[in-house]
Amino acid sequence: MVSKINKPRIFSGVQPSGNLHIGNYLGAIIQFVALQDEYDCVFCVVDLHAITVPQDPDSLRKRIIEVARFFLAAGIDPAKSIIFQQSDVSAHAELSWILNTVARMSDLNKMTQFKDKAGISEDDSKFLERMKVKIFDSPPGATIPKAAKNFYEKASNVSVGLFDYPVLMAADILLYDTEVVPVGDDQLQHVELTRDLAKRFNHQFGEVFKIPEVKILKSGARIMALDDPTKKMSKSAESENSRIELLDSPEKAAKKIMRATTDSDSIVKLDYKNKPGISNLLTIHSLLSGKDIKELENEFAGKGYGDFKKAVAEEVKIFLTAFQAKYNKIDDNDVRRILEDGAKRAEPIAKKTLQKVKERIGIN
Repeated sequence: MVSKINKPRIFSGVQPSGNLHIGNYLGAIIQFVALQDEYDCVFCVVDLHAITVPQDPDSLRKRIIEVARFFLAAGIDPAKSIIFQQSDVSAHAELSWILNTVARMSDLNKMTQFKDKAGISEDDSKFLERMKVKIFDSPPGATIPKAAKNFYEKASNVSVGLFDYPVLMAADILLYDTEVVPVGDDQLQHVELTRDLAKRFNHQFGEVFKIPEVKILKSGARIMALDDPTKKMSKSAESENSRIELLDSPEKAAKKIMRATTDSDSIVKLDYKNKPGISNLLTIHSLLSGKDIKELENEFAGKGYGDFKKAVAEEVKIFLTAFQAKYNKIDDNDVRRILEDGAKRAEPIAKKTLQKVKERIGIN
């Protein structure tokens, strides 16, 4: 096993809550592979996070194994990195509860995760900020604006777990004396909360937690939806045409690329503001082919979008064919053994941190 002496530790997790897509791969998983020699890596299949929204139990069991297979097929090496299932290490749930006593409602009200999944728009959120005092101070029987009622109806339909999701994420990170957290810029808010909770706990009870630093992943972290390139590619999006799933057939994926939303222009150029669709496809092509964006712009100068889309589709087909060949060679029983071994390696680290926490707060 590779020595990890003096290497800073990284922690990151992936949810088994849907079909992983090329955005997950380019934005996170493949970048994890490159970190293994530089860092002491802990990678987690975060199944406790997945159940914050309704899941079919049989599908969830299957997807837990799938995510671990995705890790392995991408090149994450269990001899170099710890790979485990979150619920196999009970310290995650324990520390999450303890951190709940340090977290404040005002902290969580700022988070975007539960708002997004509850269908609460940015306009809804701004309305709440303007109206909350009037609503909470309203006498019984007072008329409350319809928009305010809509907001609270949406918010009341999400689970407490989804609202509390960022605290569990903080527990995940802090349990392992994590020094660096690799995230896309859309997750920066959650890591900032983790840092705040760690500082608050340390101030109240004495130094226990390391304060993790953020490592913003490369531009691939923002692979956008094919049908609406103003939104990030998501495994929970209603339309499967919005994403290239890692288990899509290469032919199916190519058709999705050819149908991808672009614009009325015909110039292949990186311009996220005015040409988000083409910019998204350029990013995908660049990350898969290894070609620089400028090189691609020159290559397709004077050519139409049809030629460019065909080239992107071909790169996607090549990638999926190779990736799925590796994925299909991995045996589920081997995956289970790797997860079990990973949990045995992760548990002593997590238990040591939890022990310190319990001693400081007086419940040991």
